[in-house]
Amino acid sequence: MTSLLQEKLYEAHTQAPPPSKDFHHLTITKNEVIWQSWRITFRPDRERICPREVKKPHKDFLLDEPLHKQMQGVFGKKTLDYILSLCQGHYDFLHRIPDHLIIHILSFLNTEDIRQLSQTCKRFRQLCNTEEFWERRKRVQDKYTLDIQTVKVSAYKKPTNFRQRPGFLPQMQRRQTTFF
Repeated sequence: MTSLLQEKLYEAHTQAPPPSKDFHHLTITKNEVIWQSWRITFRPDRERICPREVKKPHKDFLLDEPLHKQMQGVFGKKTLDYILSLCQGHYDFLHRIPDHLIIHILSFLNTEDIRQLSQTCKRFRQLCNTEEFWERRKRVQDKYTLDIQTVKVSAYKKPTNFRQRPGFLPQMQRRQTTFF
């Protein structure tokens, strides 16, 4: 499963909450956390403020409480929890599965399950609304229908062959004639 992991595990960028106009970019790789900040100011005395970059290995980042507070102030508590989880090695593999594999898996669901699944997250909603998904689902349904018809035909032939055994057909004819 770790082969599904790309070099960048998470990447986000945003503007800091008001009144600040600073921009922040966060990248989580397999080995380190990269935090970049650009100060935006209209003061003439601070024109020479350079971008700031902090690179830390995961184990050092997990111990850096002041950096956690800065990130929580910019990105929020849920994002910080997710980042800490990634740094501890708790990866979300469902999120990392390629779209074509998810579409293949989803194509076997019934319509009600698809409706409910599309309401769980933005990614599933987008995948459930693609033409590729519905074409794939139609192919699976057509194959399933064809398989059922084949089974019905073969199941229908079995009783026919069963009735054609010697001595059985005349009994059936007699019963039909006695009931009517």
